[in-house]
Amino acid sequence: MSQQQVKYELLEGQREKRLKYSSYLQIALLILLCAVSSVTVYTTWTIIYRNSFNYPPKLFDVPTLWIHRTNLYSQYLSDYVVPKEGDGESRRRSNEGAALTENSSVKELENERIFPSRYGNFIPTERGGKRKLVCYYTAPYNVIRGRDLLPKDIDPHLCTHINVGFAGVVNSTLFLDDVLRETFVQMAALKKINQALKILVWTGGADVGGFSEMVKDHANRKHFIQSLKNVLETYRLDGIDLDWEFPGGFDRQRQHFSQLLHEIRREYQREHRTYLLTVAVAAPRPIIDVAYDVGEINSYADFVNIMTYDYHFYSQTAPFTGINAPLFARENERGLLAMLNINYTANYWHEQGLDKEKIIIGLPTYGHSFHLANPLNRRIGSPATNFGATGILGFTSYSEVCWFQQNNIFVTTVFDNATCSPYTSAGTEWISYDDAVSLECKTKWVKDNGFGGVMIYDLNSDDYGLFCRHEGDGVTGQETFPLSRKVHTVLFSNFSATDN
Repeated sequence: MSQQQVKYELLEGQREKRLKYSSYLQIALLILLCAVSSVTVYTTWTIIYRNSFNYPPKLFDVPTLWIHRTNLYSQYLSDYVVPKEGDGESRRRSNEGAALTENSSVKELENERIFPSRYGNFIPTERGGKRKLVCYYTAPYNVIRGRDLLPKDIDPHLCTHINVGFAGVVNSTLFLDDVLRETFVQMAALKKINQALKILVWTGGADVGGFSEMVKDHANRKHFIQSLKNVLETYRLDGIDLDWEFPGGFDRQRQHFSQLLHEIRREYQREHRTYLLTVAVAAPRPIIDVAYDVGEINSYADFVNIMTYDYHFYSQTAPFTGINAPLFARENERGLLAMLNINYTANYWHEQGLDKEKIIIGLPTYGHSFHLANPLNRRIGSPATNFGATGILGFTSYSEVCWFQQNNIFVTTVFDNATCSPYTSAGTEWISYDDAVSLECKTKWVKDNGFGGVMIYDLNSDDYGLFCRHEGDGVTGQETFPLSRKVHTVLFSNFSATDN
């Protein structure tokens, strides 16, 4: 064997060894890649399907009236038959199932007809034409936790009006418990700083049975009005906000409510008082048609706070995701769904006879959470199986939403341009909410369309305690109530809030 042939065989052997080593290395890398992929898949599976998320602490208590309201909404909407074009037999149903034809008229109360007052039904014109930022505030009942919003923490210049509640109705008397009484005492300090601020007592609600009993009898209404005057005088308040959820199409509740408004207005005028009389009303058309005499409300109320939120939330009758306060309908929404948005509601109230300057558009600082049936299907309208884990019974404050976003991975946030609203999701958790961008969009719409202002619902669910801020993240200059402040900034740009 020649020396050249030996050298060739040595080189060939080394080449085979290198190829074998390279094959082993490729196999090892493939095994490692498979292992990493398996770990990744397992981790993702654990997070998505076992709900291994960081859920925010409960940062605010959901008032029971919120829960009652959504329950009533579900009942109304499930019973509602959407009128079809050209269908003369279209009907709508009350919350007792009593059908009302489209052309049904409201009957006058026997022996209780609403006659013009000798003092007139005059509402001072200087109250009109000025934008309002009406904020709802629930008195603190869990101060021991150290998280409840206290009157001293409210910026006196943030809102033009603050509706403070929740006052009950007991034995036809406006009832304030000890917490609410002390709250009104503390609220007086805000007016010392901002004398233009209006503070109203807020009563009615969805779970106050005494209200319906009071309103149906003239003697009871008179007793209620006397107690109202005592409260307004004792705590030097500026008026009352009536939030009855909701007058029904039965037992003449609708007419009796109009009569109550008339009698309160007449008593104000008889005593030459400048107290405010405002009303909080529903947004869905099925309830508007049954519950309210819009013309009467327009005659007696200074302005009307329309609850343009809670359009979509989890329920057994509507087990799919949706936007809490959509500005417009989405392209694929038809029939009843096309009515469930701010634009439709505001214009429908105006068409029924409510002056534009009296229409105050409600914007929420809270959202609704859903538990997705399929974590890979995260679109609006996706099937849901329950309330989400964030918040209480689906109600989630803005603080809880941003806490959820900041303390979890695989969080996706989408801004839906059609509704001018964001939603966020991770795994099986899906949350509709409002942020500074969406509220700016909706507030500009209010201004552009000439409505009377915006109602914030509510201060308690805004980020008043800066719970969203990361500890040690170096962020400075943050302010409390970021959502409410954004609305204030947009609403009163080129306009002075102190003119109200």
